[in-house]
This record gives sequence, C-alpha cells and structure tokens, in this order.
Amino acid sequence: MKKRLLSLLLSVCCVGGSLIPALAVDATASTEVTDPTLVLPYCESEDPLSAKDHTRSADSASSDNTIFEKIYGSSKSSRYSGFTNKTYTIPSGYNVYDGIDVSKWDGNINWTKVSNDGVDFAFIRVGYRGTSNGALYQDPNFTTYMQNAASAHIPVGVYVFSQALTQAEAQAEANFALERVAAYNIQLPIVMDYEYYNGTGRLDTAHLSRSQKTQNVLAFCETIRAAGYQPMVYANKSFLTDDLYMDQVNSAAHIWLANYTTNTTYSGSYDFWQYAENGYVSGINTEVDCNFFFTTGSLVSDDYICGFKDVFSSQWYADAVSFAYNNGLMSGTSATTFRPNDSMTRTMMAQILYNFCGKPAVTYSNIYSDVPAGTWYTNAVIWAAENNIMAGYGNGKFGVNDVISREQIATVLYNFSNQNDLETSSRDDLNNYSDASSISNYAVEPMQWAVSTNILSGRSTTTLAPLSNATRAECAQIFKNYLTGIASSLMDA
Repeated sequence: MKKRLLSLLLSVCCVGGSLIPALAVDATASTEVTDPTLVLPYCESEDPLSAKDHTRSADSASSDNTIFEKIYGSSKSSRYSGFTNKTYTIPSGYNVYDGIDVSKWDGNINWTKVSNDGVDFAFIRVGYRGTSNGALYQDPNFTTYMQNAASAHIPVGVYVFSQALTQAEAQAEANFALERVAAYNIQLPIVMDYEYYNGTGRLDTAHLSRSQKTQNVLAFCETIRAAGYQPMVYANKSFLTDDLYMDQVNSAAHIWLANYTTNTTYSGSYDFWQYAENGYVSGINTEVDCNFFFTTGSLVSDDYICGFKDVFSSQWYADAVSFAYNNGLMSGTSATTFRPNDSMTRTMMAQILYNFCGKPAVTYSNIYSDVPAGTWYTNAVIWAAENNIMAGYGNGKFGVNDVISREQIATVLYNFSNQNDLETSSRDDLNNYSDASSISNYAVEPMQWAVSTNILSGRSTTTLAPLSNATRAECAQIFKNYLTGIASSLMDA
C-alpha cells in the first residue's frame, strides 16, 4: 500500500512464465474477465501499487480537536514514532503498538532486523484484483514474507487490495485470501483494502453508489468472519467518510484508517491508523508504511484455549470451543490443534451428538455402503440413522466425507429435539433475510425453528447462508447456543 514508480517499459510484466515485454502483455491484461474467482500469474501492469500517483490522501494536519474529542473524549496523549521522527496526537487510555504493512514493492526484507527495530506487527499483502481486467493476483513475495515474519516472531495479518465491483467479487477476494492463509498462524485481521486507483481503475470508472460499495465491504467481511477470522476494512479518510455507510461497516469489521498527518480529524472510530507512508525501518531498503494499533488489551493473545495453539482467548469462538471440548462434544484434530476454520462433515456432526448421548451401544449393520465396520464414525452414524436423527442420501450412502451445511445442522438438531421431546413449535418467518428463499424445502421449518430459538443466527443482518458450509468453530458455537438454551435440560439429564 505505497506509492511506486512505474517500471521500465521493457521490464518483465508477468512472473512464472516466459519473459514477455510489458507492452505485449498489457493488451491481454486489460481485457475484462468475467469470472470473479479467476487467478492469474502476477502482472505488474495490473498491480495497483505500481502506480506513481496513488489516490490515498495524506490530508493536512489540523489543530481542530473537536472531532477527536467527540470520538475519544478530551483525554489525549502524544506518541513519538522513531520510524518517521515525528510526534502524533493519539487517544489516551490505550495500549499502542507499532506496525508496518508491506508488499512486493518493499523488496527483500530482513525480518529479524525489522523486529529488533521495534516493529510489533505487520500486515502483508496477499494479493490484489487487477485495476483494469479484474482478475486476482497473488503478491509474489507473500509466501516469503509470511514465512520469514513467522521466523522472526512478528504477528501478522494480511490484506487484499480490492477493486471489487460486486458482492460476488468481494466474496471471491475474501476466499482468495482465506485459501492462502490457511497454512499460517494469522493473529491479526484479514483486510479489505478498498480504494480508488489513480482515477482510472475499474473501481474509479464504475461509479458505484455508496450503498453498493458498502454492500461489497459487508460481503467481504461476512465471508472472513464466517471462516473464523477477524475482518477489517482499510481506506483513507475521505473514502471512509464519503464512500461507505460506516454505521453498517463499524458493526461488521475493525477499521484501519489511512490518514497521513500527525493529528487526524477523521470523524469515526478506528482501531489501526496508518499515519505515514514514508517511514524508515531497519531491514527494509525502501520507505515503508507505518501504523499504530490502539487496544485496551494485548497485541495478540498467547492464552491458548484447551491447549489448542490455533484457538486464542481473544477469538470470537473461544468460549464455544471451550464449551464443546470441556463437555466432550468435540475434540481437537490433534493434541494441539482444533482447526476452527475447517468445514464440519456429516460424520463429525453425528459423532458430536453420539458423544453427548454417552456413546450408547450399537450393533453394526451394513445400512450404508460407505460406512464400514470399525471406523471412528461407524457407531455414531448407525446410531444417528436408527434414531431418525440423520439419514443418508437415498442412494445407499451416508456421505461420510461430505461437508454439512447450516440448514442441515438446523435439521439435525430439529430431529434430535423431537426425539428428546423438546419444544420444536417456535417459528421465525425469516422475512428479514434476503436469501430465505434458497432454503431447501425439507429445511424450512428447522431453519425457522433454529433462528427463532437463537440456536442459529444470520451470517449478517440480511443473509442466512443456509447452503453454506459450517466451520468447526461455527458448529461449536451452534451447539453452545443449543445446549445452554432450548436444550439446557439435556445438560442436567
């Protein structure tokens, strides 16, 4: 997220293939793609950070503290940055951490020197959407940066430079990031960097309404949160003020403000402040973006839940994982990992309920061709089928490796509740959800019941995502809601 000079015309444009002059590639690169999920090899001419003039506004400093006091109160303090040799006005009462954000344009980085120079955290660009053709591209340095930052014990988040014109494109950008961070320990948010490009980028020329841009942001954030990560939105002061409905965005994500001044007058709340793009940090041979993080807690929590090193006490699903584990509903995928973002499978669901019921004795019968005797899930699946809690597909198979959707979870719990004489008559009309019509016929009443009893909530205020896969973290939360709510009597049985 920096200003960069355009490369020489004959520099190599695409990485990973033969050497092709930039002019020859640009004609192809500028062709608009129709698939929002299309990923192409790195192409410099489509990289928004290769531009000489970036639209991110520095915004001049101001001595007017009215807005500052409105948001944070009259109490303020100062913070000196050794990276810029300037002092900044910041709200008091917060722990403040120093960080950077980097992309391929920051070159080779000595992350040990970066850490030793006082950098507490870093955001690394995972990729971007092309400024003209709309394809997705991975940052060439992403993998190296992630590995070396981890070796230097620097907590990281990642960002995608977005040019999303639709909710589908925003969701594709989120999934693009999720696929690439799965192998790493992401302790900070996954960020949608939403901004214009030089007045000529596809977002600039699309002239989206404020509502459309807000919906794109919410789609990105909902996808990230559903996968168990913290979403965040990055934009400059004017974009946050004029281009988004921040009352909606603030409820869905953390905010990362870009405002190059020593005393910001941004009128909204924010968690991160990118205060400069021209800092100097040991171990980086270019000017680098500099940031403050304001929090009342620690930078990241090292308090692992139930010994799982991928579940921190600060994460939204921490209590749910603890509940599921301590009540014998769910175990880890290993002694030290829970894999909260993995999708739940049908066999896992059967096993949870089987565990809860005390693993009653089961006599094996070959009712499903894909459920042999002696597997870890055999008894659970047969028990669930015999008690009319879960059924197969009608083709003689249970679908042991198939992931389970949100509407299927609601249906299973609805069946389980009927078998245990719990209340199942409550209904929500679901009219507030735009995707309610996508619920399968068999799952309409179970979904109405699950929402009305607060077992399951929308992925957002307007979407239920009934056909979306449920993650292990999400399933833990659903079971916590169920067993501490309408099914609490079963906990005492």
